[in-house]
Amino acid sequence: MLITLASAKGSPGVTTTARVLASVWPQEVALVDADPAGGDISLWSPAPDGTPLDPDTGLLTLAVEARRGVASLDPQLQTIDGGLQVVCGVQSPGQLAGMGPVWPSLAGVLRQHPGTVVADVGRLTPDSPVLPLVLDSDALVFVVRPTIEGYAHLRERLRWLTTVDSGMRPMPALGVIAVTEARDTGSLRDLELLLGHAGLNVPVLGAVGVDQKSADVVAARIARGIDRSLLVRSARQLVGPVRALGESRQHAAAGFLKKELR
Repeated sequence: MLITLASAKGSPGVTTTARVLASVWPQEVALVDADPAGGDISLWSPAPDGTPLDPDTGLLTLAVEARRGVASLDPQLQTIDGGLQVVCGVQSPGQLAGMGPVWPSLAGVLRQHPGTVVADVGRLTPDSPVLPLVLDSDALVFVVRPTIEGYAHLRERLRWLTTVDSGMRPMPALGVIAVTEARDTGSLRDLELLLGHAGLNVPVLGAVGVDQKSADVVAARIARGIDRSLLVRSARQLVGPVRALGESRQHAAAGFLKKELR
């Protein structure tokens, strides 16, 4: 299963959400840094022995192998402190040059990997180079903060997606996660109302409750245990809805293929 996490605009917390969601995922999982603006996994995540990750092993080397038709995710995986397996992203946007034709193949490699792949694709726009990867994912989850601007950009991005042609496969199942403070009880309801009024049948999967100290731990700026933090507890509650969202598209794709074979 391939799950992509994105933002409509700005930096609402996609990277933090993707990493903590992958960290609490109960089955085999890999975190892929596919942000075209440049990844940072290799910067803030050391290996278990404290040594830096190899930034030259990851998305770019996977693209080279995909171009040859022999790609497998396993050789590109590195393990960070805590045990999570990750794929390092590009270090600068310029490194994406020439990868355009390979993105559909990369999507296939990620979907075929055993277990679940969670991919951070950063800000998603109509001209994003990772769009082929996103459109071939099982679930596309937008991360948004409860602001007027955040909701407005989310609404427009979702409207745009309704006009996109995904080719011979069903569109990814769409969902939204809100990044909220601990005492915020109305944002999810407000977001559901906004999407409903806009005629967008996109489920609000829940909220990630972020406190700055926990976010700093996830970004490796400080060291401390956060197993009982609001961030981790709220992420655990999102696993079920996110997994169900991806499975719904898998079932739709299977039905679509069966229909085409008749």
